[in-house]
Amino acid sequence: MQPLTLRLMGPVELIGPGSLCLTPRGMRARGALAVMGSAASMRVLRARLQDLLFSTRDPDHANASLRQVLREIRISLGDARDALISGPGWVGLDPAMVRVDMTARPGPDGHMPDFAADLDIDDPEFEDWLRDARMHAEQVVTPAEPQALLLPVLLTTEPVASDLDSGVIAAMVMGEAAGRVCDLVPMVLVAEMADPGQAAIVLSAVANRHADGTHLLIRLSYRPGFRTLWSHKFVLRTDDLTNAMSDCTGQICTGILRVLEALRTVDAALAVSIADVFSYNAARLQRAEQALARMNDGANASLTMALRSWVMTTQVFERLVPDPQGSIEEARDLAIRAREADPYSATALAVGSLVEGYLKRGPVSFWLAQQAVQMNARNFVARYAYSQALTDLGRHREAHREAKASLAEALPVLNPATLQMRMGIALTRLGRLDEAEARFEAVQHFAPDNRPSLRFLAALRYRRHDEAGALQALRALKTIEPGFSLDQMRSDGYPVATLREGGLLGVTRSGLI
Repeated sequence: MQPLTLRLMGPVELIGPGSLCLTPRGMRARGALAVMGSAASMRVLRARLQDLLFSTRDPDHANASLRQVLREIRISLGDARDALISGPGWVGLDPAMVRVDMTARPGPDGHMPDFAADLDIDDPEFEDWLRDARMHAEQVVTPAEPQALLLPVLLTTEPVASDLDSGVIAAMVMGEAAGRVCDLVPMVLVAEMADPGQAAIVLSAVANRHADGTHLLIRLSYRPGFRTLWSHKFVLRTDDLTNAMSDCTGQICTGILRVLEALRTVDAALAVSIADVFSYNAARLQRAEQALARMNDGANASLTMALRSWVMTTQVFERLVPDPQGSIEEARDLAIRAREADPYSATALAVGSLVEGYLKRGPVSFWLAQQAVQMNARNFVARYAYSQALTDLGRHREAHREAKASLAEALPVLNPATLQMRMGIALTRLGRLDEAEARFEAVQHFAPDNRPSLRFLAALRYRRHDEAGALQALRALKTIEPGFSLDQMRSDGYPVATLREGGLLGVTRSGLI
């Protein structure tokens, strides 16, 4: 069956095959479609939808009214009624059956229409939501047809080698590098092209045996056009071949990721920035989430959902979302679905561990992180999650060891701030405060928008009587965290558990700001 189209710019319209109108007549039913269609994964908590549409009614009456609204939508869908889906505590639209169209089509006067322009629901909660949704739509809407967001495939070619042994070494290095990248980035690894016109990053190698070892020339090019975007010569010395191959693999991984970022200036369709996924900036994280949401039906759906869960979890940890509980539950749902799609994905397991850790489910978090490391001990997200889980269990020396192991890998260049932060927390828990402070300063070097590192810097500098340094950190924190105050930092709900347990919250009584 052809997918349905839910148009949200201008009047809310649900269009079926052959331009058949499936739009429900009731305004609250159309409002429910707008809420579900604009939600991540097109799913929304049932209680949240009820509050938006019927906040002024008593709970029993509101629940009955919501059932009627959903029944009206299901009736209007006719033969496509399976497009309305539900689960424990949530309701939504099936992404496999419904495509959301945010294209703004100018009216006769040339003006662009508002988001859900025909909705006028007399409910204060819905009015607040609609106002915010329209402001958001102004930032993301485009007048052109949205282009599917895809990453190129990663094509590995047969090495050109002077002898069998050097060819085997080259193939091993290329294969491991490609596999490690595809464990963190939603790309598809192929050995040959099914579609000659398909965009691809081509990984090729020339290998030659010399007296001192194997010389490799690795080249990364972009197809179509075969423009070379990265190349590097490696010398794999025979007397240290294992370590040399490991270093070579790591540098090739980094090269592939650099090429992916460079391609965003070559091909506008490649709008997913992996650097955005692992950032701390609110706008970049939001851009990453939106881009990944449009890739959900890609060939590596598990990894795409896992990365979306990572982004949402970061937003929650960084206090960048108005509804942290709703966001973390959505992140948990994505993490569960990612593991269901690929139970052996180290990244999916690791992200699931982080979400469970935030929800104070320590044993589950530890088990998932342990499984992630068993799946791929060289996946830095897995080692990071394992370190975090060990910290939550009070096993601080082991947590520090795992954090060091994750930093030793090449791919942490994707996210050095998070790993430096993890090291800093582990060192703080061990009482090595001067070393910890140096790590938090490194975090600020990589990610000035990182809020937790500023909290630690303010506390640790104040502990060693550097009031000027503490004040600098507090002012920076107040700039990027609206409403921040020392009283808030001292409150039970503020995320400073490590500082609180270490008796390091003296700065909150300093009166510096």
